[in-house]
Amino acid sequence: MASIEVIIRDDNGNIISQEKGKEIDLTQASLDTIETAVEAWRKQVLPEIEGQLLKQAQREFTTGEKTS
Repeated sequence: MASIEVIIRDDNGNIISQEKGKEIDLTQASLDTIETAVEAWRKQVLPEIEGQLLKQAQREFTTGEKTS
């Protein structure tokens, strides 16, 4: 089984977000099957990632305002 996962890191290499991998069985998979699985997974995970990135940006902005 192959798997797909998304890891988002900041400029210093620290992990901001790491989503659980999605396993795809490639033994009988066609390119269309793989694309469909990736697209369905992306639609599920993208809102969660965007939310985490927004929270991280808000923390950085708030911290930056306090130190200035």
